[in-house]
Amino acid sequence: MALKDEIEAMAHFCVHLRSVWRHYEILFEEGELRRTLLHRIAPVFFGDLNQLLIEQLVLQICRLTDPPVTMGRTNLTIDYVIGEADFSGAPADQARIKTLRDGIHDFRSKIVPARNRLIGHLDRDAVMAGQPLGPASDAEWKQFWDDLEQFLQLVHTRYVDPNGHFMLNDVGTSSDADSLVEALKESTYFHHALNDHALTQRVADIGFSSEFSNA
Repeated sequence: MALKDEIEAMAHFCVHLRSVWRHYEILFEEGELRRTLLHRIAPVFFGDLNQLLIEQLVLQICRLTDPPVTMGRTNLTIDYVIGEADFSGAPADQARIKTLRDGIHDFRSKIVPARNRLIGHLDRDAVMAGQPLGPASDAEWKQFWDDLEQFLQLVHTRYVDPNGHFMLNDVGTSSDADSLVEALKESTYFHHALNDHALTQRVADIGFSSEFSNA
């Protein structure tokens, strides 16, 4: 398979990964008031969703940064692409690729204990200790996404579209979780309105006549 096709497949994977991050960020990283809203509406569901999104992000980033070969199978990873790509005619890009790769793997080193001991395996000592593994700061997460975008831009330009500009972090439609938040906020307005007896009947009629009232 041509490296061009493999890089395109990796780019699509990373776009999906970034979307998962934006789902998490919109729902759980926009401040305490938003977290309070979600907790009051469905604390168990949103608590579980929070954990699921974090585990998915950690697992997929570790997969992306795994060695190029494990158990005799080739992995479509950062190191695989670097090993297959030829930047010998562009020494500045080659040096930049190495710097970006090292930054991405530095981030991996922070989160991989969580993948190895709590997500990929149920390590007894880690479970019984009850302590989170793999914490990374907001600044470290931001640096990871910046490094990944620049890495993809370099290999995408060299092998897929020399005149294009690959964007990962500034795509406005990568998540529609904000629509969910708006719908949840509107539901609280409805319940507040129901407590105003002057509006109760009118608002109830509107709500119960909705096409989604029985959804």
